Amino acid sequence: MEKNIVWFDLETTGVNIATDRIIEICMIKTDLKGNVIQTYQSLINPEGVKSRPEALAKHGIPDEDLLEYDTFKYLAKEIYDFIGDSHLGGYNVLYYDIPLLVEEFIRAGIVFNHRGRAIIDPFLIQAKYEPRNLEATYERLTGKKLDGAHRAETDIRATIEIFEKQIEKYEGLPNDPNEIDRSVNDGRETQVDLSGKFKIGEVNGKAEIIFDFGKWKGESFRTVYEKDAGYIEWMINKGEFTAETKIIAKKLLNRMRQETVI
Repeated sequence: MEKNIVWFDLETTGVNIATDRIIEICMIKTDLKGNVIQTYQSLINPEGVKSRPEALAKHGIPDEDLLEYDTFKYLAKEIYDFIGDSHLGGYNVLYYDIPLLVEEFIRAGIVFNHRGRAIIDPFLIQAKYEPRNLEATYERLTGKKLDGAHRAETDIRATIEIFEKQIEKYEGLPNDPNEIDRSVNDGRETQVDLSGKFKIGEVNGKAEIIFDFGKWKGESFRTVYEKDAGYIEWMINKGEFTAETKIIAKKLLNRMRQETVI
């Protein structure tokens, strides 16, 4: 007997698979021809885990609106039963939604075997059949083969031509470079270092530089300095980080020390 597919999407408090929680789940079960068999949707109480500002900006579900709903632990059995032995489907689910769903099942004491079922991810299908590398993009937008690829001048001239075609093709794409940067480069406004170890976030209603990796992820630089200044010193002197990240960490550390002395 052929298995069905459960297509699903999650809204969450953030993108950290280990610590963030699901606040909404929607599942649609179809047969292999796409006929809808059953649907399931629920908001979920994340048990005190607050939505990060960037997550809230996307899903628009205030923390206080979730207090009246059941927790994932309470709903886990009916979610598990709805999925049953079906395959799983969703957009870009393989590297985010499925790992987060598995984490929630583990917290609820349920073993969920994702390896025993197929995963249908249109995002990855698109990437396979319409590659986004320079040669493929150039051919798709210009209708021409790119000869001499992977030499610097050839590649950059092709890039300019691709950009000109994108301006023609995408009606919503601005003409101004600053507007393009703001509309396309998601997260750039909060970026501190290019390797993404620090970013600007809100702490107690105030903009602060926060850690975006490791054991102190989500904590402000000031908090880490007060609790574990040695970790910052390790980053600067021994850690395998970019020179830029180390310079920023050193400047911030010196600033904290000066404030402490004053």
